[in-house]
Amino acid sequence: MKKTIVICIDGWDSEYLDYRKMNFIESNKSNSFTKIVDSMMPSVTNVNNISILTGQYPSKHGICSNYNYSIETNHGVYLEENRYIQSETIFDIYSKNDLTTLLATSKNKLKTLIVNNLNKNTSFSAEKPSKEDIIDFGIPPSIYSIKANSWTIKSAAKKIKEINPEFSYITLTDYAMHKFHPESEESMEHLKLIDEEICNLIEQNMEYEIFITADHGMSEKSNLINLEQKLNKFRIKSKAVPIIKDKHEIHHSNLGGSIYVYIHNSKDVNESKKIIQNLKGVDEVLTKSEAFENLNLKKEMIGDLIVMGDKNTVFGDIPKSKFPRYLRSHASKHETSIPLVAINSHKISDYFIENKSIGSYIINSYKTLVE
Repeated sequence: MKKTIVICIDGWDSEYLDYRKMNFIESNKSNSFTKIVDSMMPSVTNVNNISILTGQYPSKHGICSNYNYSIETNHGVYLEENRYIQSETIFDIYSKNDLTTLLATSKNKLKTLIVNNLNKNTSFSAEKPSKEDIIDFGIPPSIYSIKANSWTIKSAAKKIKEINPEFSYITLTDYAMHKFHPESEESMEHLKLIDEEICNLIEQNMEYEIFITADHGMSEKSNLINLEQKLNKFRIKSKAVPIIKDKHEIHHSNLGGSIYVYIHNSKDVNESKKIIQNLKGVDEVLTKSEAFENLNLKKEMIGDLIVMGDKNTVFGDIPKSKFPRYLRSHASKHETSIPLVAINSHKISDYFIENKSIGSYIINSYKTLVE
């Protein structure tokens, strides 16, 4: 079994392939392929990174958003701790078998979510590097810059050369994707920096099986819907919680293309669904049971309703006067089309239909080998 490197380019929509030729795709033809696959819904960071690392749908691993709310306690938590994951990750499986692993992240929340103290791995983040990390890799750029991701990849490549891990996972931040048009100078420079470092990493590790994909895509948004306000007009008390909600509000103002709605009186759920379905900008509304059946979401971890917007719509409770002048965001079905690149692959391309297919392939291959 070959050693494996997986790179998750946060927010790398398939649209970006129309604007920037990526040399790491073009230069590796042998046993390699590029195709468009689906991300998980909701199309947000935590859900998809954990699906990639477990090879499971959210209904199994339990991470169904970036933030989880309880209507019983009227309290919410950011899902940034490993204890919330309900399935084994590649890190868990490899650690139990004394295999060396590496996790390199731009966002620190993914470092704390993915690994636990029991895992025998090396991990670091650009957002919160340790003193040892700074000695090894230098001071990282701000994660609110176009240079953070290339630093993460370059640092990971250095560490891979040093420790020669069986599995490496490199996951980036989508700041540039949120802030800049795909055709803008800033976006082009960001992709160029990423491309150069990925090419260098591949060149240094040609013996590795390498996968490059995304957690979700990105779309421009111009329409805002406040669902609590809409339902209140019908005297229905509710709590609408953005699925995209995390501590990086500078990216998206906690405005995403899907949202969980908690209805205080269970008798109002069906009526609420009918009201919301008729709103301009709403693509689809599902109940808990429907979300389990159609989106593979865990009932205990979601609202009474999941509301999904059209390509231009986001949900939140800010006044329209405070809506950002320019907003790119995600979380809807319109941000689920993403690239998947395989290099030195042992598996045919038809196997890979979703980003989570990478994780299921790695885990199944390892289990088959040890059995």
